[in-house]
Amino acid sequence: MKQKTISFIVDSSKVDNRKEYKPCAFMSDAQDIANVHASAIGFGYNDLITSSAVWVLSRLKVKCYSHPKWEDTVALTTWHKGREGVMSLRDYELTDTQGNILIAATSSWLIIDPKTRKMLRPDHILGERGLETSFEKDAIAGNCDKIRTNFGSILNKVMEHQVRFSDIDMNSHTNNTKYFEWALDAIDTSVTTSHAVQEFQINFNHEAQLGDIVELSTAQTAPLTYYVEGNCSGKNIFQTIIQFQQ
Repeated sequence: MKQKTISFIVDSSKVDNRKEYKPCAFMSDAQDIANVHASAIGFGYNDLITSSAVWVLSRLKVKCYSHPKWEDTVALTTWHKGREGVMSLRDYELTDTQGNILIAATSSWLIIDPKTRKMLRPDHILGERGLETSFEKDAIAGNCDKIRTNFGSILNKVMEHQVRFSDIDMNSHTNNTKYFEWALDAIDTSVTTSHAVQEFQINFNHEAQLGDIVELSTAQTAPLTYYVEGNCSGKNIFQTIIQFQQ
């Protein structure tokens, strides 16, 4: 099974004030289908944890061509597309009932030891399965790059967020969807309530854990384009660049 597809109806918990499918809902659904597909091809959570290893999302790039609405029926497809160094690559497409692509995404994942938090080489954990099960297709041309910035002169600290119980996942660190939620909260609501997200890229650089206080800073880099980063105890936790529709 080189691809996995699930169909679902967009329910009220997944939409925003415009009744449109939220980027964070897409991230959550993408995370879930990734594990379902990885399990089907032999390296899901339950397979890796026996080797003291877990997947962590490192980078994600998403392009929204059209936003499904509340009660729309959609299909989410994912596939593993091989490796790039220590990164394992996974892409996604969300389509409507006619097969039109609504959202496309590419992601890069690391395998780490959950106790030491050290990176593990995918070839040591996955062996040949990591290559035999790959499907060579790009949802987005090119892989998700590291975000490199030079926004220091226009970067402004706008808020702090203390990591709460509701932010953490089964690995006891902040779930990846939460970082993007914080980033949207840090942007002026006149933008977020009036303009849909068109494209975003996010790098997860360090883990935030229960009780950590994350400082959120923003910079407007172009019309309706914002850079947001989170820092804690001198470490950069995440970086994201978000472009909104006109």
